[in-house]
Amino acid sequence: MDKIAELADRYPHLTFGNLRFGIECGDGWADIVDAFLATAEKVSAAGGGTLHLLQIKEKMGGLRIYYRMAEPPQRTWMGIDEAYYLAEARSFHVCEHCGRRGLLTYNGLLYATRCAEHAAELESEPVSPGPAITIIVDNAVVAYDPGADRFMLTRVD
Repeated sequence: MDKIAELADRYPHLTFGNLRFGIECGDGWADIVDAFLATAEKVSAAGGGTLHLLQIKEKMGGLRIYYRMAEPPQRTWMGIDEAYYLAEARSFHVCEHCGRRGLLTYNGLLYATRCAEHAAELESEPVSPGPAITIIVDNAVVAYDPGADRFMLTRVD
């Protein structure tokens, strides 16, 4: 959580002070959150509006980022939503603990996205076939393909 909390310094134009419930996910997703915030800052600066972060957390094995904007232009809102859905999709393929490539796993009690090493620590097994994730690209809903995502190509197994 420390790496994600440090992102507030990198994005001073985004409001982190309103994180009502805080940050409740592992640092393995810091790069995903960073990419989301970079896009949100760029879109907000170009289109107007300020993003207010409410909570960043893990839920059912995936990243959730709760936010609001006060009356943003539709283009700004849509750009931030696209970035959010992409961040959520990526989180199902990146270990929340270490940031390596991962899979959604389940141990009978909880879902978690983990690499093989950290899945073994939880005594969890991959969920097969895994979630079917869709994202929004240019106002169209499409299936997320981690093999076509340049961000995912930087992840090690």
